[in-house]
Amino acid sequence: MNRRERRAAARTSQKAPIGEGLTAGRSQTANEPDVSNPLALYEAGLAHMQAGRQLEAQLCCRQALAADADHADTLHLMGLLSLHAKQYDHAVEWIARAIRQDPRPEYLASLGTTLQQQERYVEALKAFDKAVQLRPDDAELWRQLGDILVQLARFDQALLSYQHVLTLDPDHPDALYKSGALLNQFGRHAEAIAQLDLGDKVLPNHAPTLQARARTLYNLKRFEESLAEGKRAYQLDPGNADTCNNIGAALRLLGRDQEALGWFDKALDLRPDSTETLNNKIISLYCLHRFDEIFVLHDRMKSLGLNNASTEWNASLAYLLTGNLEAGWPGHEARLQLPSSFYPKFPEPIWLGEQGIEGKTILIAADEGLGDTIQFVRYVPRLAKRGARVVLAVQPPLQRLLSGSR
Repeated sequence: MNRRERRAAARTSQKAPIGEGLTAGRSQTANEPDVSNPLALYEAGLAHMQAGRQLEAQLCCRQALAADADHADTLHLMGLLSLHAKQYDHAVEWIARAIRQDPRPEYLASLGTTLQQQERYVEALKAFDKAVQLRPDDAELWRQLGDILVQLARFDQALLSYQHVLTLDPDHPDALYKSGALLNQFGRHAEAIAQLDLGDKVLPNHAPTLQARARTLYNLKRFEESLAEGKRAYQLDPGNADTCNNIGAALRLLGRDQEALGWFDKALDLRPDSTETLNNKIISLYCLHRFDEIFVLHDRMKSLGLNNASTEWNASLAYLLTGNLEAGWPGHEARLQLPSSFYPKFPEPIWLGEQGIEGKTILIAADEGLGDTIQFVRYVPRLAKRGARVVLAVQPPLQRLLSGSR
């Protein structure tokens, strides 16, 4: 066809109605799918989506569904396009229609992902659970199942999912990182560092893995290594407040409190309401004897509702050390709420000196170190003089020494 013939053909096609041109059997170009073939239209739509041409992909899907309203792949693709556009309700509707036609694992995974975006975690869990039942050898499905379990705070089950991923794919970097982080959370630090070491080899310079390694090494009391890993993570992700806090914590345990304060301040610039970081800063200020700053920080935390048992306990030590007993002793009681407290839990109320105790039994239980027990046991005879029957519970090494107390 010469140039004149091509121009004439173009004029003819411009005059023809669009619908007429399509139905008249006009020949297809190499890049134009057959509008009567839903599979070809779906494949064209998929190619458009993968190339970032969302509108063209949607047009192909509409044409495919016009030819076959129940074409499962196209229904699923419409769901993915809606998911990409953050139209989650539409995505759920499209993908559910695809699943009704053909409950494939990939469709169920897409449904689970969409429900996850809507924070409908229980429903998402059901979708992923069904997907792994249909395709139990798919490591990625098990990884996604683990992520949902984490969001549901079902960490023990999440760990099992990630470990199953590693059974299927021992070098899966995401599962190595997440499994290691959970093992560390469960106090299984030696197992955790082994998984995180492997994760660092499989995927070097992965900031989350390095962050988890830093935390685990800290728990193993390998503070120099924790500091080094924390700084590696910081170079890759300087905007992570947890990394800055962890670096400060390692420096604090190494006795480098002045440096630690700089990192705590970096963390607070990124996350001003972090109670953990604020408490860490109080401890470093205490070690540096900067008590006035502790009191200012403590007051600010209370005014913002950021104080907790650790805050009150740490501040109380500073108040007591500087002679402010009125402010220090009430905060000192917060030690009983600390996770590290081994004070026995009783349903009976603690005696605070306000009620009479004559004729009653009062239990005095040690809850701190041996030195504290020896120092304060001298007050026990005063209780006995008030007419109480006193039962003294002390640490085993002191039982013989104090058995004759009267």
